[in-house]
Amino acid sequence: MPLSLARLLWSQELNGPVLVRWGFISGGRPELVATAGSNLFLFSPDEDGYRLRAALDIGTEVLSLAVGLPGAVFDNIVVGLEDRVVVYGNREGALSLLAETEPETGARYVDIALADIDNDGRQEVIAAAEGRETLYFYRQTGQAPEEVRLELLAIRSLPGAPQKVAVIIRSGDLLPLTTAAYSIDGSSGMITLVYTELGFAEGPVQENLPAQVVSLTAGSLRDTPDEQLAWGGKDGFVRLVEVNQELVTVLTTDNLGSSVPALTAGRLVGEDFESLLAGTPEGYLFGYSAPVLSSSPDWALKVGRSVYDLAVSSEGLLGLGAQEGWLEVWFISGRGTRVHTVLRGETLTSIARYYNTTVEAILELNWGLNPDLIFAGQYLAIP
Repeated sequence: MPLSLARLLWSQELNGPVLVRWGFISGGRPELVATAGSNLFLFSPDEDGYRLRAALDIGTEVLSLAVGLPGAVFDNIVVGLEDRVVVYGNREGALSLLAETEPETGARYVDIALADIDNDGRQEVIAAAEGRETLYFYRQTGQAPEEVRLELLAIRSLPGAPQKVAVIIRSGDLLPLTTAAYSIDGSSGMITLVYTELGFAEGPVQENLPAQVVSLTAGSLRDTPDEQLAWGGKDGFVRLVEVNQELVTVLTTDNLGSSVPALTAGRLVGEDFESLLAGTPEGYLFGYSAPVLSSSPDWALKVGRSVYDLAVSSEGLLGLGAQEGWLEVWFISGRGTRVHTVLRGETLTSIARYYNTTVEAILELNWGLNPDLIFAGQYLAIP
């Protein structure tokens, strides 16, 4: 399925390699969260793209970024630093420090995943501490809806230095599976863990992987009830892994470049399935539509910047962080034939009439669109 539409909607130059995530931090639409160096940024959508809503200099380099730990209304921002994990949130229109873990000298929290690993209804923080060869698990203990407190739940030593962490959602009554990729003696391995009442039980593992792992994600990428893993290698290939009694590599892509440092899964505009998206230092994006059955990408797009990080919003927009310090938002669709920017006063009915289509057809194409929440500056795929 070739791309029918790819448009750069907005860009902003920052300072340093950019990490990017989406979340509902202060409003009713997905906002863009980014870090570069020691700086944390929050951009909110408006009629001209995105505007800077808040910026904060943390004072030390941000190594990892996640958005979640939702309160009564909004999400929070979780960042991994050299010696601790810190949580920020929107309080009275400003980014405020809400919680931080006890300092662990030299830990280097290089990746963070947020997931409800024990099915108690609240997300836990899984932090990969490269310098300690350890995973740290933190649970939320705040009692009030907006109160955030992190308490150490468990520590798990790994055979090597963890580099990436992801969580696989499984069907039925099975608890989520925490997966960590680690580096040891110049090679990589992968370990899976499941939380039980007695602590963490080890699941299937893979040792001596064919390349060093530089990116890791999970998503519904095959025709199975459970999610799958995908990891990007320093050799330029992406491997798709199913988890059964073993970790089984079911697909290896074509070579995409010198490395695959950026990998994410999500639903793009107009799609009712997930896509696996990979970015390379050579400035290319590659898309694989689920179910992923072919080693060749369904589409490729030259973005012209060294891709460092990727994230898909709940509206289907792609956030891209570049090595050179650029933050971008892309509208990518394999089914939509045109894009419409909502103007002030427009409704879905008036937009459908203008394009000689129906409200139902627009809603079908724009997955997750709330017909009662249409904003000026919003982007819609038009059939």
